Amino acid sequence: MGRMHRLSTIYETSEILVKRDSWSRRNINNPHLQRGRFYVLLEKLISMESIIDSLPRGSDSFGLIHNDFHPYNFFIDNSEITVFDFDDSIYGWFSLDIAIAATHAVWWGVHAEDRVTKNRFAQQFLREFLMGYEKEHHISEFWKQTIPMFMEYRNICSFFWWLGEWDGHESSLTEDQQNAINHAVKLIERGLPFDGCDIHL
Repeated sequence: MGRMHRLSTIYETSEILVKRDSWSRRNINNPHLQRGRFYVLLEKLISMESIIDSLPRGSDSFGLIHNDFHPYNFFIDNSEITVFDFDDSIYGWFSLDIAIAATHAVWWGVHAEDRVTKNRFAQQFLREFLMGYEKEHHISEFWKQTIPMFMEYRNICSFFWWLGEWDGHESSLTEDQQNAINHAVKLIERGLPFDGCDIHL
């Protein structure tokens, strides 16, 4: 990923090609999310996007990113990584791309349900990941500190994959979806970060 981001800083789109979109706020119009106890999810999303939208977009920190970097989107062969599935690529923050990789690592790499284990895993994963990343591309302390926030953002966005077209009936959600959403709502109401995001870099 560090190599991809380093190349992104000097990449120029050809005029004959269609340029990828830049990051923008999500447009959630589902009326069932404008009220009720799931509204706190939408509130958190809007609040986070206000903060994110104010971040600098300099060429050293913002460029073409994969935007869906996880184990199902790359192969490893003889220590060489081949990344694929660039369908979700956008112009965004490099630290967002790192956070997405870390978030998916926590989702699929930790089988325990307790927060402490997930937070420790995320901390260790990012420590090792950034060591490799910085061999190819430097990331400043300022942008490192945005990674936990972007991990929170990936978590909150994931609920709207399910809720974007939600019909307002909890029975239409799977048991796993209901449990995940209920847990998220409780964390938000208590002012706590999502599991795996309560870390310090």
